[in-house]
Amino acid sequence: MFDVLLAAMPLPAIEECTAQTDIEFVYAQSVGLQAYVYGFPIVDLHKQKFNETHWTREGQPVASAVNDVAIYPHLLTPETQGQLRAPNVDTLYMNAWVDLSQGPVYLEVPDMGDRYYTLAFMDLYGKPIHVGTRTNQGIAGRYALVGPTGGVVEPGVEVVRLATDTNWMLGRVLAQDTADEAEARAMAQKIQLIGQRGPEPVSASAVNPHQSIQYFAVLSEALKSMPVPPSAEGLLAEFDRFGLGPNSNFDINKLSANELLGLGCAIVQGPKLLTQRGFKPTRVANGWMISDKIADPGLDYLLRAEIARGGYINQPEEAMYPASVTDQMGEFLQGDRVYQMRFAKGELPPVDAFWSITAYDAKTSQLTKNSLGRYSIGDRTPGLTYEDDGSLVLTLSARPPAEGVSNWLPIPESYFHVVTRLYLPKPEALSGDYVLPVITRLQ
Repeated sequence: MFDVLLAAMPLPAIEECTAQTDIEFVYAQSVGLQAYVYGFPIVDLHKQKFNETHWTREGQPVASAVNDVAIYPHLLTPETQGQLRAPNVDTLYMNAWVDLSQGPVYLEVPDMGDRYYTLAFMDLYGKPIHVGTRTNQGIAGRYALVGPTGGVVEPGVEVVRLATDTNWMLGRVLAQDTADEAEARAMAQKIQLIGQRGPEPVSASAVNPHQSIQYFAVLSEALKSMPVPPSAEGLLAEFDRFGLGPNSNFDINKLSANELLGLGCAIVQGPKLLTQRGFKPTRVANGWMISDKIADPGLDYLLRAEIARGGYINQPEEAMYPASVTDQMGEFLQGDRVYQMRFAKGELPPVDAFWSITAYDAKTSQLTKNSLGRYSIGDRTPGLTYEDDGSLVLTLSARPPAEGVSNWLPIPESYFHVVTRLYLPKPEALSGDYVLPVITRLQ
């Protein structure tokens, strides 16, 4: 699937792309851009699968065989976050690649008691299906994961149907704090996949088909193993004209020079198209951006691609992620300023699992080190103090506040953004009736 020769082919310069008017070029470029957008999560997840089932870099936190579960060893910090964007620091992450092409794979989960956990199974379109506290109330169970290939399922086992045979499982197990890590990890280790395992990870060079014409070879090969949604039949038939679809093989030798140039320009211009569209929230309240469609964009393939580019997401019933980049004046959040969030009495985020607030560097969406070693603040933060009227006031600043650090969320010294996590949000959060307080600049 990952062709070294295709990966090595140079892409055209952007100037060469914008200067072309040949109709053969224009047609190939147009179809190539559509294929780039439609196929983005498919290609991205295949890239991710390869890189996470091989040892591709020094210090890689996890790598595991297909149909095996890997557990991140610790709660994430700036030193251990790796390449994750806007990482969760509240839970231990779990990672697995599930192959259902040989028949069902079984998922076994222990009795998790009142410890929150969720296992999100992402199909190759990036759509999640969950197993966890919300779906089974933490009770032990055995589940049959079944893809389009199907197969015989053991009697009496609950079936979880997935849209593609290849799926990514991203799991989360709540740890109350670093002292609780060991127990949370012990519980996570009892979560198992039972099915035909792939080979053990070996050292290999990381792949990135997004940066070469190889993108279309990966897409064409992947589509062959995926059912064609009726809504996409016409579009994928168009892809087949250039060897990009499920009923053809991508072969550059069958393309004219102008067609090959058009497809190369689609790879060059595709990321710019995603960036130009950008993420548009469903609603904005008190400066907090919220999207209700982020887990199911439907036929909006550009939105689906943009979501995949930014990182895959849970269903809103599982978790909501309001994000803010501005203060009460509409100015971008900056690390040389001091901010507050004031929750009135009885107005803390309404959740059935947990809530937390985390600040990230605006450019990298990564954690940055601070003197307190605190990277989120929320319902499990010890020592929070409340005002006489019962309100909770949080201070967001790069330096420790004079009044003490009990309610302090350290922020980067650069421009930053803030994400609030609401796990198992209550109906008033899902409906939008509950609104987070605005981030107020003090100085």
